[in-house]
Amino acid sequence: MDQKSRYLGKWSYNWEGPFVVEQAYSKNAYVIKEINLNIGKVMNGKYLKHFHNRAE
Repeated sequence: MDQKSRYLGKWSYNWEGPFVVEQAYSKNAYVIKEINLNIGKVMNGKYLKHFHNRAE
């Protein structure tokens, strides 16, 4: 899970996905992981957004 690029600073994306919610805990905590990696990260639900497909 790559974090911000130092070159672009605050203008870079915070996280790049896609991610899969692996497990949901109580109190709005989720374990997410990238599709191509097996490393999970615990995130608060307030930082997550729903995925919407773009109409092409």
